[in-house]
Amino acid sequence: MRTGIRSHLSRAAAATAATTLAVVAIGGLALADGMGGSSGSGFGPAPTGEHTVQPLKHLCTTGEPQDLCRNIGVTDGWYDGRTTQFLYTQNFYCDPSVASGAPNQCEAGAKFNHVPPGTTSERFTDPLFIPVPLFAPGPANLQCPSGEPCVDHPMTADLSRLAAALGKPASALKNAMLPGHDHIITDRNDNRPEWWPVYVVGVTSPASFAKIEQGKDMATVNRLAADPEAGVTKPIPTNIFLWFQTLPGTTQGHAAQVSGSVAAGEGGAQALQHPALLATGGLVLAATAGALVIRRRKGHRA
Repeated sequence: MRTGIRSHLSRAAAATAATTLAVVAIGGLALADGMGGSSGSGFGPAPTGEHTVQPLKHLCTTGEPQDLCRNIGVTDGWYDGRTTQFLYTQNFYCDPSVASGAPNQCEAGAKFNHVPPGTTSERFTDPLFIPVPLFAPGPANLQCPSGEPCVDHPMTADLSRLAAALGKPASALKNAMLPGHDHIITDRNDNRPEWWPVYVVGVTSPASFAKIEQGKDMATVNRLAADPEAGVTKPIPTNIFLWFQTLPGTTQGHAAQVSGSVAAGEGGAQALQHPALLATGGLVLAATAGALVIRRRKGHRA
């Protein structure tokens, strides 16, 4: 009897959290196909130390000039049901026009007003969806683990807009650690780098999170979000942008091995341990170095 009561209360609490997050998600959410200009603040801190290769743990080993190795790192991500790799080559950006209590100006719960400088329109971005487990203990195999720096991600964000759903006072969430999460994209942008606005998908059900990990796509997320009992929110907007590109030839679930971390401002760091991916990253960077404004295929349409 007691076990049944506890289970019922647990389901009720999860449903309440999911409902609250759903309200936040609906307010002001505009998805991918045309997502702003901004002044120069809002960028994550540049690498520090005597070598521009920070925040890599070791010096650049691609053979390319050292300035091409700034803020380089790789994480896994999901696209169309498969695992791919994201190559990050500069730090995050958070739109400073959105109110945030975090020193880095990042927040979740309100959509950005402006795209990063150098990008003329939201049309030249694609969304990054990050499923976040809102239960404990969380999964052990997250692509960006909880409590650890993740390359070129902010380490903290103002989560106070989600206080009711998270069950914590807003004052305690003004500069909270970025929660552990996975990554899902719906467009590879021809493997070219661009800014990706971040959308949070809150998940209160371990079973639903397992389904997302198995499906590895937004179709699974959308199907679960449409079920009020699944404990999955619709995407919640943020003012956070990440800069990366998908690596060519990484759609067969071949994960890069990453280890170690170095504190370099707000941007986390992971040392690449997969030589093939590192070499590929160097070649890609050599071809695209200095390109902060990318004319992508969408830009050629009327």
